[in-house]
This record gives sequence, C-alpha cells and structure tokens, in this order.
Amino acid sequence: MHSRNPSLAPLHRLMVFSQSVHVKRMIEAVALEPKQSFWIMTINLLADAATVEWSKVFGSRDEQTHWTKAVPKEHHEDVRAKLLETLKLDEKTWATYRDSIVSYRNQIVAHHDLNAKVAKTPQFDVGLLAADFMFSRLRELSDPDFLGGIPSDLSRWATSVSKNMTPIVHMAFAASASLGSNVASVEPKAAG
Repeated sequence: MHSRNPSLAPLHRLMVFSQSVHVKRMIEAVALEPKQSFWIMTINLLADAATVEWSKVFGSRDEQTHWTKAVPKEHHEDVRAKLLETLKLDEKTWATYRDSIVSYRNQIVAHHDLNAKVAKTPQFDVGLLAADFMFSRLRELSDPDFLGGIPSDLSRWATSVSKNMTPIVHMAFAASASLGSNVASVEPKAAG
C-alpha cells in the first residue's frame, strides 16, 4: 500500500500499523512454548513496523503522511482536542506517549543509537486508540469516490485480518515446534 494520494496515504499507514499490532498480539498468544527464534523475530519485526507506520502519521509534522497534512489547517486544534478527549489524556501525557514511540523508532528501529535511552518496545494500547480516532476523522474528510478498499472501521478490520491469520499461525507454529524437536533428535553426537 503505497498511495500517492495525500488523503489516502495516512489511512493506509494506519491500516498497516493496526494490522501489525493485532497480528503481533495474536502471534504472541499462539507461539508460546517452545520459544523459537523465528516467532520472536516475527513479533519484533511487527513491533518495529507498527512503530514506523504510527510515526508516519503521528510523528514529525515533516512527514508527508502526518495527519496535519490531510486535515485542513483550520481544523487542527479541534481534531487535536478531540483526540486528547478520546484518549482521556492531557497534552503533556500525550506528548510523552508520542515521544516514547518516536524515540523507539529513531533510536532502535531507524537507527542504531549506541546511547539509546529507550529500554523496551512501546506499548500500543494508546496508539491503537489514537489510530482508530484519526482513521475515522481522516476517512470522513476523504472523497468517498477514492475510498475503495478502505474499511469503515479500522479496529474491526485489523481484528478480522488477525482472526483470519490465526489458523495459519497455529498450524505453522505447531509444525515449527515439531520440527524443532525433530532437529534436536537427529543432530550428530559429539565424538568421544
């Protein structure tokens, strides 16, 4: 999804963000034991993708897909106020949360900052609520003739995508778990 349309591009970014978080959480629930590097790597890559995509809409205003590019300037303050009201956050708490995701992207994902201050992967609960809110607002402002393929409800769509993938992940995880135990049993023994 690489839209060149300035109204659709942030919607697509939010779709990738929400899908990444929902699928990450589903895999975390399925791929419990035994821990396997493939599934750990997949979960981490989904977290990184989610961080990057969310930051494209809520990070720097220099981003071409920042929400302020799709919302008329005279509505920025109103949209920001309604976002904070929806999230039940004040400006300072929102800025701290937003900065935690953007800092993770900047220090860990996009760059390898040897002096990174970020200690862990961001929590995405507030990010999902912000994405749902902004998705609805941006969708309302978009030309209905160009909304083909854009769901009406971001959370419901991402949940559905994740649900549809769940049986595949169950089967793949079971196969990888059984493969892991078979590989261990056929490894050559040390001479001795």
